[in-house]
Amino acid sequence: MSDTRTVSRRPMTVKIAGRILETWTSCEVGRDLADIAGSFRIRYLDELRSAALLGGETPEVAAIHPRDSVEISINADVVLKGWVDDINLTADEHTAEAIISGRDVTGDLVDCSANPTGPGEYRQIRLESLVGHLTNPYKITLDQQIETGAPFTLVALDPGDTVMDAIEHHARQRGVLVTSDGIGKIVLTQAGTTRASDSLSFPGNVRGIEVRISSRNRHSDVWVKGQFKSQLRPVKTTLDANAAPLSAAPAQPPAAPSHRKVELASTTRYGHWVDPEVQRYRPRVWMAKTQSGGSVATQQTTNPPLDSTAQGLSDEVGPPLAFHAGTRHKKRKATKPREDADPWTLQDQAEWRGRTTRAGSTAHVYIVPGLRNSKGDLWLPNQLVSVTDLYSGLTQDMLIGAVTWVASDQGYETRISVVAPDAYNLKGDEDHTRAGARKSSHLTARSLIGRS
Repeated sequence: MSDTRTVSRRPMTVKIAGRILETWTSCEVGRDLADIAGSFRIRYLDELRSAALLGGETPEVAAIHPRDSVEISINADVVLKGWVDDINLTADEHTAEAIISGRDVTGDLVDCSANPTGPGEYRQIRLESLVGHLTNPYKITLDQQIETGAPFTLVALDPGDTVMDAIEHHARQRGVLVTSDGIGKIVLTQAGTTRASDSLSFPGNVRGIEVRISSRNRHSDVWVKGQFKSQLRPVKTTLDANAAPLSAAPAQPPAAPSHRKVELASTTRYGHWVDPEVQRYRPRVWMAKTQSGGSVATQQTTNPPLDSTAQGLSDEVGPPLAFHAGTRHKKRKATKPREDADPWTLQDQAEWRGRTTRAGSTAHVYIVPGLRNSKGDLWLPNQLVSVTDLYSGLTQDMLIGAVTWVASDQGYETRISVVAPDAYNLKGDEDHTRAGARKSSHLTARSLIGRS
């Protein structure tokens, strides 16, 4: 009489180099808006290496090597396609175990330089065309979900920039969020354009939370500064040797600002963002990485006005003075959000820097059982979700910043990190509806090395 065994199929499937890996004991795979590339970590029994170490029959399987292809699915949904970046091996005289980690295919864009052999400049090019040129050698396709605005007058690539650096620097100028779908596409989108089909409640469907609060990355004043070639100079010089002689005295020219002021306003640009919740003097300056001031429309826009605190750190407007806590404004006004008609300038980059660094001050991670929500859908990043957290006092819509699906001998769970709805929104629509922000914790290939 034959012995019949029933084997339950695990909801998560791992393929390495086209072969199903049956000996994995735990698997974590996640996507994070802050990291672009999705990542994974898999603990497994390496049968070939274990047989060589401990003896016994050598199995007919191949060892896993760096740069092997990886595909991870949850039921029928493929959630990651990528490569093995790192392998960690541990063994003693009784046991042997291996851990592999890596990222999805867009990880190459994070590591590799943009156009090392040229071209180094593009003119009159739209964002989606620029992204297509830079990603084409890596066989990564583009999913454009929104309009990206006017073409760039000039795109000058820094030789030290990676592909993702170049893409992100220019995407910020158009208010575009760059993400990965985890399976081979770069997505140009906006934050929170879709909503999760379920909500998060603690107590409720959330069985555990992790909250981390820090003030290290909060800054009172965030600056982005840059200097650009003037686009406001006349095409022809004022004096023309080939001009016809004047038949009469020239008319008085209209009043105009001095050439010095025009040149200074067009070439020396800055953006400035204020976080009114930070009472101490904590400024932070970034240098512009792109030609954000390289258009006529941008250079005709004045630099943002500064309050007395930013100018002199006191109640009186004047040259920069030493900081005096007694004269510091107790409550400063938050930076106004942009209008749709405003040209994209360094001000937008300063606001993006301010909101994303502010978002890094607090992390809310919610742990829910299972790999899908109550509606049967996967939890996905960049979705708005209703959060009711009685312990943390959080009751509002938040943006899912990161999702990690976890399978282990303890069962299956999903770790969901939420951020403020405006954390990845260049327009700042949420800045005046609530203060503070949230930041996702994230899973990266290198940070996972050594974790048990």
